[in-house]
Amino acid sequence: MSELPPSSGSFLHISITKLAIGSRLFVIVLQLIANQLLPDHNAGVFVAPHDKEAPDRPLDALVRFTLGGLNRWDGQYFLHIAEHGYTYENALAFFPLFPFILKIVSSALSSYEVVTFVSYRELSLVLAVLFNMVCFIGAAKALFRLSKHVLGSQKKAEIAVLLFCFNPASIFFTAPYTESLYAWLSFVVMYQSMEDVTSIFLTIPLSLSILCRSNGMFNIGFVLYFAVRRIVAQYNFHNVICICSRLFSMLIIVLFHYGIAQVYNYYLFCFVQKFNFPDHVREYAAEHGLVLAGNKTDDSSPWCTSLLPLSYSYVQSHYWNVGFLRYYELKQLPNFLLALPAIYLTLTNSYQYLCEHWDYAVRLGLFRLTKKQHKLMRPYDRFALVFVVHALVLTIFSLLFVHVQVTTRLLCAASPVLYWFTAEYFTGERTFIKRQVIRKLSKQVKDGEENSCTHVLNHIELSDLLDFRWMNGPQQAILVYFFGYTVIGTVLFSNFYPWT
Repeated sequence: MSELPPSSGSFLHISITKLAIGSRLFVIVLQLIANQLLPDHNAGVFVAPHDKEAPDRPLDALVRFTLGGLNRWDGQYFLHIAEHGYTYENALAFFPLFPFILKIVSSALSSYEVVTFVSYRELSLVLAVLFNMVCFIGAAKALFRLSKHVLGSQKKAEIAVLLFCFNPASIFFTAPYTESLYAWLSFVVMYQSMEDVTSIFLTIPLSLSILCRSNGMFNIGFVLYFAVRRIVAQYNFHNVICICSRLFSMLIIVLFHYGIAQVYNYYLFCFVQKFNFPDHVREYAAEHGLVLAGNKTDDSSPWCTSLLPLSYSYVQSHYWNVGFLRYYELKQLPNFLLALPAIYLTLTNSYQYLCEHWDYAVRLGLFRLTKKQHKLMRPYDRFALVFVVHALVLTIFSLLFVHVQVTTRLLCAASPVLYWFTAEYFTGERTFIKRQVIRKLSKQVKDGEENSCTHVLNHIELSDLLDFRWMNGPQQAILVYFFGYTVIGTVLFSNFYPWT
């Protein structure tokens, strides 16, 4: 990979796929090695119960050997939900889309002979990794389309995708987590909101993103913003009525899907009823003091009696200690340091963007620019405001309310801004061009070659991005951060050590 051929649509389409697959295979191989060489840490967290009397199938040992390092932390919850459903109340912190997709596919395959060679849970793990690989490819392609549209530069979009493929939270995009699926859905929502915000097809990824992650609700903001922007740009009474009615219909459909999930949670934990759970599932609940579905008592599940009985905020607060400034303890200092690079990059670059375009930001980017303003502002300057605000809100919310180390993977999966900010260090004014290239281009100018300097003024080749020796300090720091977190995070995660 010393040099990549010139960019073209067909090449990039293949390149993104290969790059995405290659990065996922790198993570899989790395976790396999780390999981075999290092002992697992006893983290004292949820480990999904299994039937100890059930015999192993022929391929179970192979699956655990090759992919066992991915079945860690929250992955235990997702695979347990895929196998048994929402048996425990604390599992309601994990939204249903991802585990239910696994459950549907695993159940469908159970009618074939494949189930005789591998147990249900190991089959779910294999399917989760394969499904995440497909979603990761989709997310990379969606990010490229979105980045090219917003940044106005194919080269910048390429570098953003390259950084995405080796992002600091890379392990979570391969393990049985929702990061890959959510990133794909979110990038699609963002792109379609810019392209045609009134399209009824936008309802599909928007609804699914809300059923995938709690912060999927923030994606509604993109739909509302670009709808208002379109109303302002094409203002007349007929357009306003058409756009608002279409938008209202979309939001009703989206909230209806979200409401179904909440009604299902209420049905499971707010009534006394008998569910046929396996004995080992019931025993685990008794041993660890967990609230089992169908076992409602006067003291359990107080959220059931709320005016609006939504389980998520209660579960996060009661089981995960999530709340305003609850994480501000001296013992959590390492986690704050772990999240510091992502927080620093987002806050400093967002501050710089808002300072440079304050007048535009105050007007929310809704009103037409003068010809002079339009000429001075890049495409990114005109389109990025809502994305910058979205990233800022996520970052500040994470700092104040949630486990701060989650900020890294939250931003990596939910916002393209981190990749755009870091890509700017390799393509914008901060770019360091190595002297050999300058000398070569100077020679081309002397030889009369046309447009020879256009390239060096705007961006560098990806081959330059891979030449670590000729980078400046910020560029080296970014690559060390992205690739270092990919490697260290994979090694630690695969052995049950704390990570982001």
